[in-house]
Amino acid sequence: MGEGLKKWIKAFKALGDESRLKMLACIANAKKKELCVCELEALLKLSQPTVSRHLRILEEADFLESRRQGQWVIYTLKKNKISSIFLKLIDEISKEDELKDLIEKARKINLRD
Repeated sequence: MGEGLKKWIKAFKALGDESRLKMLACIANAKKKELCVCELEALLKLSQPTVSRHLRILEEADFLESRRQGQWVIYTLKKNKISSIFLKLIDEISKEDELKDLIEKARKINLRD
């Protein structure tokens, strides 16, 4: 199997988890299109190790990139072929009734100021 195909398989596997889909939807809909680990913990009510593990999987699947800002690690959607193709899917997922409250909270959350 070629490297190109492996990349797509990794991307689809990364999307196969409810928490990771919610993370992508939250980041895509956040006010600044970025969230830190602690904001995702608060939004999803998950532990820091769990959030970090899911973020690592999304980063390895080429959906996210991170940068350090003081004590924070900030995650944003990566601007590449894979993310741009799946962004439409993420937009549609964000419209689901069960995510409306979560998306609204993601638009308002700011624990870094």
